[in-house]
Amino acid sequence: MSDTIARPSFYEGQVLRAEDLGLGIDYGRGQMARHDRYLHTPGIATGLELTVDKTTGVTQVKLSPGMAVDATGREIVVDREETLAPEDLDRLGVLIPADTAGGVKPEDRPWHPVFLVGRDESATPPSVSRGCGSAGAQPTRTNEAYDLSYGRPGEAADDPPTIDVTDGPGSTTAVRVLIGFVQWDGASNFNDAKAMPAAGMSPSYAGVRADEMVARSGTLTLRADLGTTREKRPAIVVDGDDGGEMRFGLQDAHGGVNEAFKVNAAGDLTVSGRIKSLVATGVLVESGTIFDGMTIPLPSGVTQKQVDDGQIVLHVALTPRRVAELRPPGQTAGTFIKDPFECRLDGRRVFVRERWFNVATWGSPPATIAAACNYVVLAYVSGSAS
Repeated sequence: MSDTIARPSFYEGQVLRAEDLGLGIDYGRGQMARHDRYLHTPGIATGLELTVDKTTGVTQVKLSPGMAVDATGREIVVDREETLAPEDLDRLGVLIPADTAGGVKPEDRPWHPVFLVGRDESATPPSVSRGCGSAGAQPTRTNEAYDLSYGRPGEAADDPPTIDVTDGPGSTTAVRVLIGFVQWDGASNFNDAKAMPAAGMSPSYAGVRADEMVARSGTLTLRADLGTTREKRPAIVVDGDDGGEMRFGLQDAHGGVNEAFKVNAAGDLTVSGRIKSLVATGVLVESGTIFDGMTIPLPSGVTQKQVDDGQIVLHVALTPRRVAELRPPGQTAGTFIKDPFECRLDGRRVFVRERWFNVATWGSPPATIAAACNYVVLAYVSGSAS
């Protein structure tokens, strides 16, 4: 059961204990941690970029200053540039044979995740910091420090810890934040470092948990910030003016959006480019003659998967062939009457049969033979296609 959240209250003449003052600090830290934990997602907030420096002739991986928030809501601040130590990777024993196997190209070596972990450490107490009745100098500061660690290839960040809703930051075991990846040279140094070396390999960045976002100005802008400037960055604008509209495009230097796509509240759509679809658009037609047991062909550009997924709807019309044959195959004499006995479709396979009645032996069973028919296939994009 979680503890009740309490904040200190004071009165005139009160003797303040260290516990009273500490409660005031813990209350503020707990509020901030719960805000960051439940209204935001953990990850990098700013900075913490990995760069490679080869100016000294030796590959050095450096981490820029910045801040991250872990899954407990703890802020981890890196206040200076750090140079990553490759011997820590070696000492942790995370190497696998593929790192050092002969003939392995550098680009084929695995990527090791780099983690940032926050921790508290007591500062060295000054020599005069002795309290009444204390045995010696006591620390008067707690440094919010951090450690860098490495993981095995494929290892991800920690799962969210089990934590009570009233808990403050760092109240559980240390939680790692993924900040990037390094590549070992197989000997004594790093080979390379990247934030996103491949698809599916990326650090997490701090985000927002919200079911509603409200712009006080009446205009909400969502921007993909891929750099330090807004110019030529993709953005979506939801504008409440003129009944409401949504715009998408690239921003200019002043933050305006050069519209590539716009839709208003009435559903009117305006685009500056072409509308493309992953499936064929319009109505496509295929026609011809087909024999019993064969499969109806699809129009060019249409696949069976699109039909199975409901993206394409087919309409097929079959018509018995009307030809001038007077007798069934193999008959050279006599008078016969032809009856289109069967002309149907099962899936895309046709079944076509004819019955031939001999007038001279009218009461005898007719001859039933496989035949051919004409077909027309209409294929159009379903209204449920995405």
